[in-house]
Amino acid sequence: MRSTKTRITRNVLSAIAGLLGIAAGQAHAADTPSFVQGGTFRVCTAGEFPPMEFYEKPGDKTLVGFEIDVAEALAKQWGAKTDYVVGDFKGLLPSLDSQRCDAVLSGITLRPERLQKYDGIAYFKTSTVMVTAAGDSETKAPEDLSGKTVAVEAGTTFEPTLAALNASLAKAGRPEAALQPYPSAAAVIQQILVGRAAATITLDTTAAYRMAQTPGRLQVPYTYPDKEYYAIYLRKDAGDRSAIKAGLAALRADGRMQDLLKKWNLSAQAVDVDDAAGQ
Repeated sequence: MRSTKTRITRNVLSAIAGLLGIAAGQAHAADTPSFVQGGTFRVCTAGEFPPMEFYEKPGDKTLVGFEIDVAEALAKQWGAKTDYVVGDFKGLLPSLDSQRCDAVLSGITLRPERLQKYDGIAYFKTSTVMVTAAGDSETKAPEDLSGKTVAVEAGTTFEPTLAALNASLAKAGRPEAALQPYPSAAAVIQQILVGRAAATITLDTTAAYRMAQTPGRLQVPYTYPDKEYYAIYLRKDAGDRSAIKAGLAALRADGRMQDLLKKWNLSAQAVDVDDAAGQ
């Protein structure tokens, strides 16, 4: 009798374990994006936006940076490996269109016009800033760019921001800024360092990194009032969007996201982003 009870108990426990395993497998499948079913998470990035993603030394083949670490952590959760597709910033979303990659992580901000075509999951707070040479005491606000050369990264939302500034200057009867587009954030900063441009606008994370790399040569005289949000962009798919959000939530919940923020000397509050930000 005792043996029979033992066998029944074991069978029941085995059945429960099986059901739990099935449930766990279903939950894992529900939290895994459809695009990593082949075991690879393909990420489009410009690779030129430290500390978010960049090559640490000239000639390096391996990308580093906060967003690279986030991509690696997400891929690990899904049992996948990463594959990075590197190109000019302005070509990243078109590469997503053509399915060369599954997501764009490249210091790319959340914008309503982008959300018309793509899913964008905001997950990191930042601010737009104006950067000038450290010795420039005359360029303190956007309107001070009147008649001056401004370097800007091609394909970014900084281009329309500066176009709006020029429209405002023209309306006031003042000379417009001369906008000079460049293919990368590094090239933009270089124009200020060599004196070809008076200023640029960029995001505070990369501005802080550039200033740390060139002590005493750059400054941030102006911070735009509105908050910006870095986002992960995907092709529109409700299930994939939910999986990305669940993955990010897991990184925040177990402390891994905070570890990455600390590693890259970023604000501990930077990832405190809620649905009101447009996720």
